[in-house]
Amino acid sequence: MVNSRVLLMACALPMAATAQDRAPLSAIGWLSDSVALPAALPRPVAPDAAEPPVASNALPGRVTVRPLDGPDAPPAALGLFSPASRGLPSELWAPGADPELGAIRPATLASSQRLLHDLLAADPGRSGADDADEALFLERVDALMGLGQLDTARSMLDLAGRDRPRSFRRWFDIALLTGQENAGCSAMRRLPQITPTYPARIFCLARGGDWRAAELTLETARSLDVITAAEAERLRLFLDELADPLMLPPPVSPTPLDFAILAAVGEPLRTPALPLAFAHADLRPITGWKLRLDAAERLARRGAITADRLWQIYHERSPAASGALWDRVELAQELDAAVEAADPARVSALLPQVWDAMQAAGLPHALAMRYADDLGRLPLTGPARDIAAQLSALTGAPATTPLLPFVAALVGGGDAPLPAQSPLEAAIADGLQVTPPPARASRAIAEGRRASAAIDAAALLDDGAEGNLDAIRQGLATLVAAGFHDTARRAAIELAILGPDA
Repeated sequence: MVNSRVLLMACALPMAATAQDRAPLSAIGWLSDSVALPAALPRPVAPDAAEPPVASNALPGRVTVRPLDGPDAPPAALGLFSPASRGLPSELWAPGADPELGAIRPATLASSQRLLHDLLAADPGRSGADDADEALFLERVDALMGLGQLDTARSMLDLAGRDRPRSFRRWFDIALLTGQENAGCSAMRRLPQITPTYPARIFCLARGGDWRAAELTLETARSLDVITAAEAERLRLFLDELADPLMLPPPVSPTPLDFAILAAVGEPLRTPALPLAFAHADLRPITGWKLRLDAAERLARRGAITADRLWQIYHERSPAASGALWDRVELAQELDAAVEAADPARVSALLPQVWDAMQAAGLPHALAMRYADDLGRLPLTGPARDIAAQLSALTGAPATTPLLPFVAALVGGGDAPLPAQSPLEAAIADGLQVTPPPARASRAIAEGRRASAAIDAAALLDDGAEGNLDAIRQGLATLVAAGFHDTARRAAIELAILGPDA
């Protein structure tokens, strides 16, 4: 028989259903089930003793008035900036259309990374605050999280408010992945309208130092069969420091809450095998430098952190080993010192080595964002002079030294025919000036779904970066037809400079 303390705790934590019956609330398969939507309370049992009457007269009860835009109202279609401020068309999403954001994957090209970020973070131009707008808002946040853009996703949630279960559970996951577990648990305690699930409540009780309540809650969850056996075992190890540290089978699709619990019990999961967002967990100061470097490069490669953040981690200490990563770190530190000293001879000697190392690591755009402006002010010589010009072109800035004719024509803009001299240059020229967009993209543009067309274009350009010249033609043509002219030009410059393996 369940004891009275268990029953008391069960009444304090109404659950929507058992763990097996819980339906997913997000397109992200790894989103934590940290909160549950409110559900009907269980039917009360007849009391043993008489209770006081529920009313003393027949007059109508007091009416409570609440603004429609209060905590229970869905967020309006919010964005962090206007499309025009980023050179995007004003109409991105057609009313009532399915944006199909669940298929978005982290992009390879820096131009595609910026495009996807701006599409998802810009104001979509829909002013209503209905269920469709909430669904679009949450899909945009989910897509940003899937791209590793946790800072932008958190800003979106802060703007809309975190007092609804679906918004809060995403914010809570971001807190778990960025080492802000205590802040996430404190926010959960401050939001009475958020109903935490048992695993989240147990985790937060323990993080807050209330171990006895956490143990009692775990006992309750087991008695009511509302958590799985695997969840119960992970939580048991989390609460009992003296428990046998047996190897736990990792979850098939671990959530940030699973990740945090397993790390706490000494069985951390390796983030390279997890979705990109989990790499942020390895940026925490408690992580070893090698893991921090690997995570920082992985995130910078996909545009999920800035070049300055990457170089900050490069400079945390001096490399004490050899190998590709350590050689790259040492070169980055040496180039930083040479640029800061404004030593053109030293920079001219180092830059070709750094350029080769960063290209091999898939980080040429990070190198451009870090140094293009500074290098343009130095009188460089030899290959470094040409590399500096290409880095400037990659950032969209005018080059201070001559570029190859085709790249120079792209940087200069205009409608004149492009002087293509190779199959890659011909594919780029055709995509910008000749090739019509694919039929799918044409339909999306005609229906006002320009953002959907641009998302397809980003995927095509990623294929093109691997050598598919037809994908380059179609991707660039789609961007031009949808009105993303600046993005098309930046993508063309990037492909022309870095080649099919960009």
